[in-house]
This record gives sequence, structure tokens and C-alpha cells, in this order.
Amino acid sequence: MNDTAPGLIAPLPGSLAPHRVRYLPITDRPRIRWPNDARVALWIAPNVEHYEFLPPRDPQRNTWTRSPHPDVQGYGYRDYGNRVGFWRMAEVLDRFGVVATASTNLAVFDHYPEVGAAMVERGWEIMSHGIYNTRYISSIDETAERAFYIECIEALRSHTGQQLRGMLGPAVSNTVLTPDLMAEAGLIYHADWFHDDQPVPLATRSGQQLVSVPYSMELNDVPVFTQHFDTSEFVAMAKAQLDVLRREADDDAGGRVMCVALHPYLMGMPHRVDGLAAMLDYLMSHDDVWQTTASQIAQHFLDHHYDNFIAHEPESPNARPKVASTGIASPAGHAQGSAVAGDPAQAYEFGPAQHQHGMDHPYYDWSPLPSRPRFEWPDRSPLAVGAVVVLEHVEWEPPSDAYSLRRRSGGLARLPAPDYPQLTIREYGHRVGIFRLLDLLDRHGIAATVAVDALTAEHYGWLVSHLAERGCEIAGRGIAATRLITSKNSETEERDAIARSLDAIESATGLRPTTWFSAEGVESFRTPALLAEAGIDTVLDWPNDEQPVLMATEGVLAGVGRPDATPPMVSLPLFLEADDEFALWHRRVPLDGWREIVTGAAARMHRDGAEHPAGSRLLMLTLRPWLAGQPFRVPTLDTALAQVMALGNIHTATASELAVHARSTLR
Repeated sequence: MNDTAPGLIAPLPGSLAPHRVRYLPITDRPRIRWPNDARVALWIAPNVEHYEFLPPRDPQRNTWTRSPHPDVQGYGYRDYGNRVGFWRMAEVLDRFGVVATASTNLAVFDHYPEVGAAMVERGWEIMSHGIYNTRYISSIDETAERAFYIECIEALRSHTGQQLRGMLGPAVSNTVLTPDLMAEAGLIYHADWFHDDQPVPLATRSGQQLVSVPYSMELNDVPVFTQHFDTSEFVAMAKAQLDVLRREADDDAGGRVMCVALHPYLMGMPHRVDGLAAMLDYLMSHDDVWQTTASQIAQHFLDHHYDNFIAHEPESPNARPKVASTGIASPAGHAQGSAVAGDPAQAYEFGPAQHQHGMDHPYYDWSPLPSRPRFEWPDRSPLAVGAVVVLEHVEWEPPSDAYSLRRRSGGLARLPAPDYPQLTIREYGHRVGIFRLLDLLDRHGIAATVAVDALTAEHYGWLVSHLAERGCEIAGRGIAATRLITSKNSETEERDAIARSLDAIESATGLRPTTWFSAEGVESFRTPALLAEAGIDTVLDWPNDEQPVLMATEGVLAGVGRPDATPPMVSLPLFLEADDEFALWHRRVPLDGWREIVTGAAARMHRDGAEHPAGSRLLMLTLRPWLAGQPFRVPTLDTALAQVMALGNIHTATASELAVHARSTLR
């Protein structure tokens, strides 16, 4: 079978399908010289993205793998980047005079024009990252992909006047024809190839010039921060990367490329942004570093080095002459212009994106941080700190039709029922850890809201009564960690689950909750509206901001409204980065790293709350008794809370009390 891509160079020794790149070892290739004899061309790539709340179906790839759509935690986490993190990150880039190459989902210009205008005003280059980061090109045919590039080019031109020069595929998705169609559309560089420290030519079927400009998946905050590394390690990586590339640039191959890939929802976090400043302070301090854009790197390579790379033959006894582009037919199984017969991609509803202003759901408005009226907590406190303690039950044998997370934390690997580690680790939280956490919060004067699911309320009556007697607010949390409310439920099933949760708590305490924190932070599209109908006025599921957000639930579902006595709903955004499960279990952050996240975020939020025109901030900590309540973890939490409260003028209250104050201001 011929595995050479359509119209490309013939196979060469050591080259791999689809043979778009000739093998040129770094030890034997033409020398690259950057302007002013710079050793390193440095480009900074903020990824400015929009993930759709309910993306179209893709036959090969699922956007939100954590739960059935929507995943409000994943969506809200990324929404935070556009509402808050982008502005914090941009201020640091401005301080160091960085001209960024923003890898941008171009629908951002429609949804969030303030973000688009801010990039244009700064003179940033806009690189296409597709239209949405939830619409992949890997499943579409040649006709649809060609239309995709036309849409990208026209969208960028209409919003900015810029000519599109290059692309990082949406969520790094590609087809076998992607480089060909990019070149035919007039683009000059592709950033999806992570195979070198220098630009290299990419062969295309038409012979049009296309350059690979090295992006980075290693010096990229997503893989760094989603593993167990954090800010100090990322800064150290960047410094070491530059040191090595500067040193190696003296060899025969010459100038190198360094890319730093950033995401506002990660690097724009309050506990990380000072690390970005430390990184740039080092990277930008060298006279032999050319801080530039991806298109300038590509154009310089095209103007001065492309032909030399094409003509160069390594001094190897196995080297053969290159075969020029000849229009070779498509490989078997990849018919041009249409999907393979029977391929489910034919049913993929790609089409032109329906661009719109603001959010792609009805529950809250788009509100970039710099445009807001000033918000303040009582006594003009710059920072409010709250704690949500989670009591959740894992069933001995869940119902066969129940949904639970595939990557549920705790215990060992996911085991068949009965999963003793999962069951008993949470039982530890109910029997021991909860008291340790509540005593710690009391000692630091931090008000606690305890989220309790129905099975905990039904089976641990003494514990729930004890919580109420201690003055804790009790929030609803669904039925159990093994019976999540998702879009797989019918409206009736979801309504019944909410009612059972609230009824169980009311039966145990005599009080009906008005605050809700969904089990595992999972919702369906209907959830906020159905919660409002049930009398809930405060939700804790959305990690999308640093200030409370007013939720709109009226008119979302036909025939569903909120009782007259129930005030408008307020979302108190959780700070997901400090969530003990997210940090300690999923990211495997060391305890000292967790402490630094909590204290670093609090210190920056406290400063921003006092100095930024938008005003006060909110740090909601999420703690699980089976996890944070372990004896070896409590001292770290104790130290962190002491440092947070030592900042002074901290407002602390239960979730419902925070929401009451926020509601009076946000109205």
C-alpha cells in the first residue's frame, strides 16, 4: 500500500508517513541566522479559546469526557480564562513588551469582543486555532475542510483586518490533507508539528511553500499543570530551555526557536501570574533573544533559508535525491473530496459556526473583569474566604442505570462492586475526617458550608444533626457520588433526584437547603432551572470567575420557573485549582505545592481586590474529609489557612450569606 500523502515527496530513508518532512539531522543542515544574529527566536503563544457548552457531536472525539454534556466544571474552568485570567496575563505580557502570537478560536471575536479588541490593540498576531476548540477538523472531508479555511480567513479579516498566516489546529486536530489545504488557502506556517527546534519545510501536493514553526507541548502550561508540576517548575523549565537553546545556537545549525504556550485559565490564575512575570523577566533579559511572532519566524525562514533546506543533502551513504511534488494519487482509503463510504464522519454537523455575542448558554451574561462596576464585600474587605466541605456516599452496589465518573477519586484503580477502597475511604471522612476539618476551620474563623448527599443524610442522621448544631450551613448534593444528575436523566428523573436530596436534609435537620453543590460538580443543561424551581438560590458548581455571578433561570425550560419567594440565583464560583480532589488526587500536586496554590491565590486576590477597579474577590475552598482530613494533610492545610487569614481584613461567611450580599449588589 502506498502510504505517501497525495502529491508529496516519495519515501526517503528514515522518513515516516505521510512523508511531508525530509529527515535532516540537527547535526547536518544549513545554518539559520536570525535578524541581528540572535541566537533564539522566542514566540509567546497565548491560547485564547472558546469551548462550546453543548458542542456538536464528533464521531471520533469527545470534548467533555468527564461527564455527559454539559460539563459545567470543565466549561466554567475555561470560561474563567476569558472573564478573568486573560486580563491578568495580558497585563504581565504588556509589562515586558511582548508581542504575542495568540492562538485564537476565531469565534472569540463574536462571543467576547472585548477580548478580541484587547488583542488587536496590543498588536498581537492572531493565529487561527479554528473557530471553536470543540469543532475538530479530523472528521471532515476535503470540501468541508477547504470551507473551514475560508471561514477562518474571512472571520479574521472582518474582525481585525489581519491576513491569516498560520494555524494551530483546533484542539490540535488535523486530516491527512491539512498542510495541502492550508497552503492552497494562502497560509504560510503550521504549528502542529512538534518535531524540531528550528523551522523546516513541509511538502505540499501543489508545491506551494509551507513552513513548520515549532510550537511546544512540553513548555506548555496544559501538560505541565495538569500533571503534578506547578509554577516554580514551569519557570525553571523555561529558563533551562532558553539556556540550552542559546548555547546550542553556536553550533553549525545556528539559530533556534523557542515557544512558550500559555492558557489564560491556567497561567492567568492568581497564584501563577507572578511566575509568568519571573519567567519573562529572564527570557526577555538577553540581547541575543529575538522576541517575535510565528509569522515573522516563518517569513524570515522562507526569505532566507527555505531553498537551502530543500536543496541540502545530508552527508550520509544512504541519502537519495529528493523527488519533487508530482501529484501522486491519494492513498487507499482516503478518497479526496468525500468521506470514506460508511464513515460516520459523513453525519458530522460541522458547517459554518453560528457565531454570537456572549455566552452560548442562557444562564449568565458575558462580563469581562475590566468592564464591571466595583464589587465589595462588607467592611470593604478585599477578599472573602469560604469553605465547602463535601460529604458524599459511594454505594455498595449502585443501580445498574446509575451514572458515576469514570475517574472517580479515592481508593485504588476502579474495581467491580463492591469496591471496598472507594466505600471505606469515604466512610473514613464521615467517621473521622469531618471533625478534624471542622475543628480546623473553626480555629481559623472560617465559616463552613457542608454539602451533603441524600444517602449521607438518610444513613448518618446523627452526623447531619451535629453539623446543623455546630452552625454549619447544609447544602444539597444530589443522591450519591454513584448517582450523578446528568443529561442522561429525563426531566422528571432529575426533578425527583433534586427533591429527594432536599427532602432528606430537611428530614434530618428540620431545615430545607437553599444552597446546592452538585455531586462531582456535574449538571445537565436543565439543572440550574430545576434547582431554582425547587427553591435553590445559591449554586457552587461553576469555577468561572473570582466574583459572584448572577444566574438567569427564568424562561430557560418551558413551564419551569422559580417560586415567588425564591430570590434570583447566585453562583459562587469555586476556585478549582485549590480544590483538594483536583489538586491532590487528579494532578498529584505535592502538599507543599497545594499550600502554595492556596496561599499564592489568596495573596494575589487580596491585592487585586484592594487595587483593581473591579473590586473584591472570592476564594471558595473545596475540602473532602476523606482527603484533606487525613492526619498527614491537615498540618499543611492548617499552615495555609493561617497564612491566608494573616492577610487581614478577610470576610468569611457561609455560601448562602455570601450570596445574600452578592445578590443585593449584583442586582
